[in-house]
Amino acid sequence: MKFRFLGTAAAEGFPALWCECPICMQAAKNGGKDIRRRASYLIDEDTIVDFGPDAFWQSQEFRIDLLKIKRILYTHPHVDHLNPLDLIWRRLPWYSRVEHSIKVFGSGTVFGRIISVCGELEGIYRLEDLKIEPVELRNGESVVDGDLTILPLEANHAPGKSAQIFLLERGGKSILIANDTGWLPDASWELLKGKSLDMVSLDSTMGIRCADADRGHMGVNTVLKTVEHLKKIGAVGAETKFFATHFSHNGDFLHRDFEAFFAPHGIAVAYDGLEVEV
Repeated sequence: MKFRFLGTAAAEGFPALWCECPICMQAAKNGGKDIRRRASYLIDEDTIVDFGPDAFWQSQEFRIDLLKIKRILYTHPHVDHLNPLDLIWRRLPWYSRVEHSIKVFGSGTVFGRIISVCGELEGIYRLEDLKIEPVELRNGESVVDGDLTILPLEANHAPGKSAQIFLLERGGKSILIANDTGWLPDASWELLKGKSLDMVSLDSTMGIRCADADRGHMGVNTVLKTVEHLKKIGAVGAETKFFATHFSHNGDFLHRDFEAFFAPHGIAVAYDGLEVEV
């Protein structure tokens, strides 16, 4: 599998919109890896995980052919991960000219938000009007779509929003995408036992400012604790690739600071556009 980080920021972007803090000012001055769009990922050429407010920019900057996208997976309905407005453009005949359908995977709250926003703005009440085939994901129940297996796991994030993380398997390889979560619920740990993951991407929103944060998001110390627990339960091995992602300026770290902290622990720091061969 090819995995590409299309965005590695938390909800407010990095540097954050409207922010006057020193971290944001330095990030804007540095440019490069310190400029981060909202979290999104591309799997091979046919699968996107989270399609948020920076989707147009990301698709152009990284030359993503949206006509090749077969499916979108949503982790949860927060606006930095799900922007229903950009699904409205799939409506015929008023906007884009769309012939092929795509599958959209997510919890019930994801579809509730899509229908609510689209209905409010455009009077769209049926997902089929957008050429969307909905597939509801339930925690712990695997779904097979073509050669991709999706295992949704309960996240520790946004009570009442049914937030999920994903274990994706294809071609004998497996990836755990775990942004927007704190320390995992017991049920999720149990499902990860013995999985032999090839790649793990972990939430690092709280940075060094709240290094031990473990509810809703993770600080850097909790990231280390999570990696050690994955090792303890046999979910990862010596060849597993680890990445930290989903960064907020409120974490008080720039890219070079994250690298300095994580490098001794064998964890790479993701940036927008980073492509990984798994």
